[in-house]
This record gives sequence, structure tokens and C-alpha cells, in this order.
Amino acid sequence: MGLFGPDKITVTLDKLQYKPGDVIKGTVGLNLRKPMRARKLFVSLLGKVRTTHRDSKGHMHTEDVTVYDFTVPLDGENDYLSEIYHFEIKIQSDILQMHSSSQQLQQLLQAKLGTIGAVLGQMATGGQGPVRWMVHAQLDIPMKLDVHKTQDIVISQ
Repeated sequence: MGLFGPDKITVTLDKLQYKPGDVIKGTVGLNLRKPMRARKLFVSLLGKVRTTHRDSKGHMHTEDVTVYDFTVPLDGENDYLSEIYHFEIKIQSDILQMHSSSQQLQQLLQAKLGTIGAVLGQMATGGQGPVRWMVHAQLDIPMKLDVHKTQDIVISQ
């Protein structure tokens, strides 16, 4: 990466399709333009559901609600430049059952959007949408834009 190119972070996975109980193996690569002091570098397994709801003024909004977040720290406060970090994340064996219950999703939406927003969100989307699974890596840089990258994956039986 050249001196004037953007800071870069990459997420490389051993595969893109997983089953409950599998282990996600991969690397996070950093290629920054100059050494950068950061609070931490981490990788997360995230599950998100897209919902549509009305705000207090009656306007419709679409929002991705995080229904699953498992974060693994890769390194702490440090000067970062150009490194590769290996990681492994074990997928819970009951992960698909945990997020298939519409009652559980309704509770999450209510916590995020309030009772009215959750009810309207469920009505507007016709119920629970599919969970979008992803591996997300982020370098937490104080007082600057964080460097981050997301890779979608599939978790199915």
C-alpha cells in the first residue's frame, strides 16, 4: 500500500460456510500508512437482523439490530503498522436455535426500539427476517476513524 493510499485491514477466513459447533479460523491483516497508536484490535462473530420501524414522527426507518455478538481481543493498546493476527472462534452448537425464536427477537427489538417500535418493526417486516452472520475485525483508534472490515459468512445445519 502506498504512502497516500487508505489504511487497510483485511479479514481472511478458511471458508465461508459453517455449521454450529465448527471453528472459524482466519487472519486479520493490517497495512497502515504509518504507525498508529490504538486501544485494541479485535475480531467479532456478529449476527444481525434487518428490521423496519416507525419513529415517533411516523417516519419509517430500516435498521440492522445485532442479535449476537461474540468478540475476541487480538491485541491491546499498542502501536500498529503492518501485522497479521491469527484467530479462532468456536461457533456455539445451539447458535441457530438461540436466534430462531420470534419471542427472543421481539425482546431484543423491544430493548432496542421500544415496545411500539418493536411491534411496528415486526408488522412492517412481516416477522423475523433471516439472521445475517459476519466476522468483523476492527482497530479501535482514539479520536480518529476506526479501521474495520466485515466478511459475511453462512451458518446453517
